[in-house]
Amino acid sequence: MSAIRFILIFTMFFSSLIGFAQQEETYSAGKLKKLAQAAEYIKDWQSAAEYYTLYLDKKSPDYKVLYRLAEAQRKGGNYAAAQENYKTVYEKEHEKFPLAGFQYAKLLAAGGKCKEALPILKQFRKDYRGAKDERTYSRLAKFTAEACENLETNPVAKYQIKPLSEGVNGSHIEGSPFYLDNNTIVYNSLKTKGKEIFNVEEDEIPKRKFYIADKESGVWQHKSEWSQTELYLQFEIANGAFNVAKDRFYFSACEPNSVGKMACDIYVMQKDGETWQAAKKLPPIVNSPIYTETQVAVGLDEKERETIYFVSDRRDGKGGLDIWYTTYDEDKDTYKSVRNCGSKINSVGDEMTPFYNPLNRTLFFSSDGHPNYGGLDIFKSSGARTKWLEPENIGNEINTAADELYYVESKKGGEGIFASNRLKTGGEDKFCCDDLYEFRDLNRIQISVSGAAFDNMKVGKDRYMEDVTIRLFKKDPKTGEEALVQSMKTNKDGKYQFQLEPDQFYTLKTEKLGFLIQEHDIITTGVERSRRYIKNFALEYYIGRSIVVENIYYEFDKAALTKESEITIDTTIYEILIENPHIIIELSSHTDSEGSDGYNENLSQRRAESVVNYLIQKGIPKKRLTPKGYGESKPRAPNKNPDGSDNPEGRAKNRRTEFKVIGELDVEVNYKD
Repeated sequence: MSAIRFILIFTMFFSSLIGFAQQEETYSAGKLKKLAQAAEYIKDWQSAAEYYTLYLDKKSPDYKVLYRLAEAQRKGGNYAAAQENYKTVYEKEHEKFPLAGFQYAKLLAAGGKCKEALPILKQFRKDYRGAKDERTYSRLAKFTAEACENLETNPVAKYQIKPLSEGVNGSHIEGSPFYLDNNTIVYNSLKTKGKEIFNVEEDEIPKRKFYIADKESGVWQHKSEWSQTELYLQFEIANGAFNVAKDRFYFSACEPNSVGKMACDIYVMQKDGETWQAAKKLPPIVNSPIYTETQVAVGLDEKERETIYFVSDRRDGKGGLDIWYTTYDEDKDTYKSVRNCGSKINSVGDEMTPFYNPLNRTLFFSSDGHPNYGGLDIFKSSGARTKWLEPENIGNEINTAADELYYVESKKGGEGIFASNRLKTGGEDKFCCDDLYEFRDLNRIQISVSGAAFDNMKVGKDRYMEDVTIRLFKKDPKTGEEALVQSMKTNKDGKYQFQLEPDQFYTLKTEKLGFLIQEHDIITTGVERSRRYIKNFALEYYIGRSIVVENIYYEFDKAALTKESEITIDTTIYEILIENPHIIIELSSHTDSEGSDGYNENLSQRRAESVVNYLIQKGIPKKRLTPKGYGESKPRAPNKNPDGSDNPEGRAKNRRTEFKVIGELDVEVNYKD
């Protein structure tokens, strides 16, 4: 487990800086135990571990305390020592402390020792049946086992991955990177200028701050402190993100709360012209009084509203740390009630370090509660707020048996930065501490779709339509669920263009007042070379127009639909109604002049009702359908020739089924916030 899970969330990193007291040797075992428990309470894991170690020097063996020691060591990043102590507890008292086996196996798996870890995980799932938190740990054990099995296969090299320079990656944890431009990043770190031990009563304890690094000749170099925020003297600054317009900067700042625990809240800075205004704390509707709100990401929702995602340990979550969101109302300068991102994103484990790419509406986040390769893995999902596609693990080239988190992408695409505590080449055999790594997609190909929208009733240059909204959706092929990826309006020439990703299912949809929605599907699975798709839209203006549907037939002198007619309806009227859930249509049937007026009107009414009933059976609401039989009253062509002879072609045109839009429904989704 990454130390950043606790240190950066609660910003309790003092234990790595503050000198340990010298009177501990004179303390009794009971006093040492109480000091360790007090250190645990404020999440000072190193001090807790040291006090528990001293206690055990006096009171060994005490497997309950040894288990607490292993917990403190794991949470403080001393994984090697934690593994040995978990092993001892597991071998001596695994029935009393079954979670020792689970944690021991996870650390084995994180070190790549899967053959040793798998049987322990299997046995743990059996032994832990009936425990009140069985569901949580059983799932986590299952995912850890799957990770071990997946790690047995080496991935095909797709990325170039390398750590940032030593000027950036120092002796402490680095995290929370974000791009100012493609060659400049801001990152969070602790720069102690060489002094590593501080006296909490005499020294001013350094705080985590933002720093700038530039990319020079392909190498990221540390430059200076980033003095964007003015809160360094009072708070620990943990992480931050710009909104899409880059005129608001959100960040989390942390300080001890009323009960002595480190808690973080979210602040925002507004840009006024070229000047940044003073930071303001988001209102209580976002920042809860007793919980932590941290790790900010900013995107846009389906209505193009600014949406702030963040991590919190507040109540009513799905498991451990969850990702939540609030929506900013720019007109009223207010924030909506906080909501959980839902069970597709949040699991029984921890979800953290979100990054939202507004260019493709994709959320990247780290989790140990979804199927992973060990520790925290990076996942991605398309969507917004509570509507998401099933998250995908981004693969075991970036994700390893260690922890990966704080994933961000540059605007160039195909490259970015993430944090990891993976084993370094030639480094010590321990997973500590988090450094920044850059990645570049070696096999990046360019896939795009472009085209134009035009009015199907016009000709020449005038037919091309400006300001048609084209929306690009990503589709889950298993469930059919869709998530909006991008949206744009056509230019004066009616043109649009989107960039696509490999191995995806997409749907393009048009939107223009008075015109029927049209769709095109694009599947990029198996695309291995750069490719450009061309998809044009011939839009049908529906207000006041009747549209003839060809090839709808009935039995002679009957109203029943033929099987061929049902197929035609499925591929025409039904599809249009599904694609345009807001329209109300009149479904009309017409006859030729054979027979009396009354008979033809009755027959056509029954035929129109047959079509409507068929559509209702397929799930179209009755309120969207109005059947109307016009008989022979509205011919499209003469039933007879000028000489009085029969006109078979004219009669065929008159025996028809039409629909026209006669109204619209308000189908705007209510998000209850």
